[in-house]
Amino acid sequence: MCIPDFITMPTDSTISLLLSLPIGIIGGLYSGLIVTRYSRFADLRNEALRLIRRIDYMQEGDLVVFSNNEHISELLYISSDLLFLKHRKAGTQISQLLQDIYSSTQDAETGKIDSTDYSNLHGEWQETARKLPGNKLVLWSLWGNI
Repeated sequence: MCIPDFITMPTDSTISLLLSLPIGIIGGLYSGLIVTRYSRFADLRNEALRLIRRIDYMQEGDLVVFSNNEHISELLYISSDLLFLKHRKAGTQISQLLQDIYSSTQDAETGKIDSTDYSNLHGEWQETARKLPGNKLVLWSLWGNI
């Protein structure tokens, strides 16, 4: 009868193997949590950017006319999700961004700014959404929301 090699291993190797298994499992679970948290944050950031890019506008006379901006209110939900996930700075920036978009859209519809100015603001909003800061303590913590 043949005895498997792992049964006849020296005790040091057996202890080392038994200790490395839980460490590997815990390390894998922890890195999975980090990836999941970052992925959730990145999804919210990309959704905010997509909503901003969907704003459709054009100049007609002295006014800027919007044909597809009713979806922009969804930024409020993104801000709420970011705040719930404890990304306070990013959630606050999205909330401020929503207020800026509303006020600038109102100004454009009433002729206070033209489509060129609005286009510049539109680019700044996209840049802000692209550079949203994630809370590193939240991303790397052992416990927290996913």
